[in-house]
Amino acid sequence: MEMIIPKVNHDSAVTMTDLRNIVKIFNVGPGKTFIDVGCGRGGPGLWIARETGANYLGFDLSETAVEVATKRAINFGIKDKVSFQVGNIHETNFPNNYFDGALSIDVLVFVPNRLKALCEIARILRSDTLFVFTSFEKKNPHQGKDYSSLLQKAGFEVMVYEETPDWSRRQSEVYKKVLENKKILIKDMGREGASLWIMEAMGYLPLLNDRRRIFAVAKKP
Repeated sequence: MEMIIPKVNHDSAVTMTDLRNIVKIFNVGPGKTFIDVGCGRGGPGLWIARETGANYLGFDLSETAVEVATKRAINFGIKDKVSFQVGNIHETNFPNNYFDGALSIDVLVFVPNRLKALCEIARILRSDTLFVFTSFEKKNPHQGKDYSSLLQKAGFEVMVYEETPDWSRRQSEVYKKVLENKKILIKDMGREGASLWIMEAMGYLPLLNDRRRIFAVAKKP
């Protein structure tokens, strides 16, 4: 598994292997638009948009992250195909059947009401389109959230649901770097945006052995 190229400058455990798999599976391209739920600074989503030629809408709670992502779109050379919006995934206010695909990288674990969020994602997707995401869950599904059951309740068909190889080692490295570079993160992302990553690293680093990172592909019929 190769680590993601520096230009993407992401804040998750996603790799180039993950991104290439998403591009192959996603089925978006020129003339189509996908939403990146919890886009953060936009790295993975911008890379996928550039590779596929699709229009890209980044959606995040953090105004600071959206501001940074908007500026970064210029560096990717796809400014005219990109837009960003601040909002809550529980209620996006987009019309029904609006997007040709949805993406989310390591975000759903932090969403307060996952089922409500998944229902909202299903609502704004067109029929026969995909929601591709990575997230974390407890190893024992009886002790935590199993996204496959939530996806089915939201009306999705689960096509792929698997643990990401070697994720724990890589995620541990990410969290350690976050804690080592707290001041730099606050300077680059603002205190609001950086505090989310710092709190996540402090809280989840000791718990990695009890969790697994999953890669999922779900289809809206």
